[in-house]
Amino acid sequence: MSDFDNDGFDDLAIGVPGEGIGTAALAGAANVIYGSSSGLATVGNQLWHQNVAGVIGGAELEDGFASALASGDFDNDGFDDLAVGVHGEDFGTAANAGTVNVLRGSTTGLTAAGDQSWNQDVAGVASAAENDDAFGDALAVGDFDNDGFDDLAVGAPGEDLGAIMSGGAVNVLRGSTSGLTATGNQIWHQDSAGVESGAETGDLFGDVLAVGDFNDDGFDDLAVSARREDIGGVENAGAVNLLLGSSGGLTATGNQLWHQNSAGVAGVAEDDDAFGNALAVGDFDNDGFDDLAIGAPGEGVATIEDAGAVNVLRGSANGLTATGNQTWYQDSAGIAGSGEERDGFGNALAVGDFNNDGFDDLAIGVRGEDIGASANAGAVSVLFGSASGLTASGNELWHQDVAGVESAAETDDIFGDVLTTGDFNDDGFDDLAVGVSGEDLGAVVNGGASQIFLGSANGLTAAGDQIWHQDSSGILDVAEAGDLFGGWLI
Repeated sequence: MSDFDNDGFDDLAIGVPGEGIGTAALAGAANVIYGSSSGLATVGNQLWHQNVAGVIGGAELEDGFASALASGDFDNDGFDDLAVGVHGEDFGTAANAGTVNVLRGSTTGLTAAGDQSWNQDVAGVASAAENDDAFGDALAVGDFDNDGFDDLAVGAPGEDLGAIMSGGAVNVLRGSTSGLTATGNQIWHQDSAGVESGAETGDLFGDVLAVGDFNDDGFDDLAVSARREDIGGVENAGAVNLLLGSSGGLTATGNQLWHQNSAGVAGVAEDDDAFGNALAVGDFDNDGFDDLAIGAPGEGVATIEDAGAVNVLRGSANGLTATGNQTWYQDSAGIAGSGEERDGFGNALAVGDFNNDGFDDLAIGVRGEDIGASANAGAVSVLFGSASGLTASGNELWHQDVAGVESAAETDDIFGDVLTTGDFNDDGFDDLAVGVSGEDLGAVVNGGASQIFLGSANGLTAAGDQIWHQDSSGILDVAEAGDLFGGWLI
């Protein structure tokens, strides 16, 4: 949830990682649409890329600007700021080393004034920019030291650790009165002292990140995916490390490692489950401890390959716990739809309180869902929170052929590929933004779109549904083939 102009209405930043800037194909851009009493509106909408005046860097071939996005108030001035991942940025001879641009919030929205650019060659930042580090490929915001300034965790899943190729790492930049700073910068990986497991080639530690206060001690904690972690002899089963916050920032003390062979966790680690491919944090039972939802879109359900599943680990005074662990998939009792090969249930996750009952709810992407004859049209399943955690009661299934929903389900739309939430009309009900990066706009193939569903007392509703793309009236720029508008949302 992001409020860049601090007017009480959440705003939506939309990644367009396939956007060409001049002759620089796939340089990438981000559209920003601002909230209002009627929801998202075109008034004041913005288009950001590295050729905008004041933005550090320059648009180059395959930079992938806005391939990841995260928002936080890094200088504690009341305005949310936007961190933009540019995972394909080159530094000197280091191809695809990656960088992060930070745009500041203000009364008029995001501004290039005070723009910052961070990479592993910046003085004080741990490690060094190297080929294919992909620094900025994942981003997450939290106040890990509880000093009132949001901090930024930056995934570099391609980071090599000695001879270990793409073991992966996470850099943490602290917030301050002047914004993010290298002072107190930390770097974490699976060979860091005290961190569970050990770095292995291709683990991609840091490829997915999520923040929550799982032990309710006032310090935000960081969940880090290693979605290609091998468990025993099981290849690419996936795992999640948990680093706890403290007065000194993140710490290895109390570090946890979770996977489907962890005691008490539902399911079994299998080849290519990709446990940790998506992460989302919410308090589903409203007990004061944040819980962690973990997508495993490669999970086989019975004989159905890659049907996908979601595990939920509860928070507790000791951090995450397997006690009360839940697993969900489309063949769970009461869940709409049915599991099919390559559905990828759990490929994306987002949390909000859609019915404003005090219990967080979970939206689950099913990007490979077939709708009628439309293969991979995509869908989103919604599970509601309760005193006992997530429940199938009232479960919803959304796609573009649901009555009242704008557009129509088409082959390879991959509706639900990316998800985020916000209260865009400030009515107290969280709303859901759904990326449809494969949406064709007339003859423009994969121009991409973002669909908005408003919350209500009964959950999400098609009433007031909006669809946004670069050919929407009043939105800056023009839809082009392969833009993938909606490829990231925050």
